[in-house]
Amino acid sequence: MFPPAHAVSPVNGLLTGLNFPVSLRFAPDGRILFIEKNTGNIRIIQKNGTLLLTPFATVNPIFNTSEAGLLGIALDPAFSLNNYVYVYYTYRDGQFYTHGHIVRYTASGNTGASARDIFDVTSSAPNTVYHNGGYIKFGPDGKLYAMVGEFHQGQQAQNQSSMTGKMLRMNPDGSVPSDNPTAGSLDFALGIRNSFGFDFDSSNNRLIATMAGPSSDDKILIIVKGGNYGWPTCLAICNDPRFIEATVDFKQIVTPTGIAAVAPNSYIFGEYTTGNLVQLQLNATGSVLSMTQLYNAPGGIIAVELGPNNKLYFTTPDTIYTYDLPARPAANAADPSLVILSIIVIIAAALLVVYTTLHYWRKRPQALQQASKETPR
Repeated sequence: MFPPAHAVSPVNGLLTGLNFPVSLRFAPDGRILFIEKNTGNIRIIQKNGTLLLTPFATVNPIFNTSEAGLLGIALDPAFSLNNYVYVYYTYRDGQFYTHGHIVRYTASGNTGASARDIFDVTSSAPNTVYHNGGYIKFGPDGKLYAMVGEFHQGQQAQNQSSMTGKMLRMNPDGSVPSDNPTAGSLDFALGIRNSFGFDFDSSNNRLIATMAGPSSDDKILIIVKGGNYGWPTCLAICNDPRFIEATVDFKQIVTPTGIAAVAPNSYIFGEYTTGNLVQLQLNATGSVLSMTQLYNAPGGIIAVELGPNNKLYFTTPDTIYTYDLPARPAANAADPSLVILSIIVIIAAALLVVYTTLHYWRKRPQALQQASKETPR
């Protein structure tokens, strides 16, 4: 279905033998911080590529059944000054309700200290294990964005009094920004079943995210402030003005996970079901130009992040890989609107040449005839 983009694989294994690394971040000093879903460990890869044996911190207690666990990590935009590290994880309370929780650590060297609670959300039903969301990232506006799944309770995604099934936007201390869509609410967008990743395209201020479907209709979404993405009211194409349609709707399950903006209008995302690493090329208005398979990993792909030195990082259940960029758009990735415009210009130019030539040859016999009547000097 997808043509290969490279004859020689640009993929290299960085670390293996890990325990479900689901998210990673890059410190300004060259260290990489990543989290393991099942152990609750926050780990550090040193600048020389070696893994520190002692975790930065271990989140405990943690609920890690099925999709639950330690799910997201973010570094404060002012990390060089305040050393703040944020993580999102799930835990169970005494009544078996699942909570999504954000805690902030202060890095002291390679150790996390002074844990502070920032945010907490509770499932609407007990004993839930699926659709926890958990991916977090700071936006270019300095706000912390968090994806919270609907905890397998679909109707909550349309319940505006619930924070589940939503993308949330908060100040770094967990408070509500004054310019959120609804005063006093962390909700930034709703109607989202579950998502494993999103990213910001600085070239056009686009926020792009993945969304996992049930037995069909996985999606790639362009998230806008106050947008409603339809779940669970509609599954595939909504054709309903209340909802924003998906940019990509997959009829077959691929389970899109992490996604990274790698160039203007160009994104690379992972698929957990297929193990594919895929490049998505959009035009300036968000229409799909091409999708190209770049690599197939032995195991589902989880995290996908753009790192320093023009490298993409992605993870599988036991390995962190690097992928050498640039990931060039496929040769057929020209904007169709520009192609059509070019064709119109070429046809118009050709018609002009034909008209000018015919007009000239019509006038030429008349000119010759007039010239023959004139008296030579």
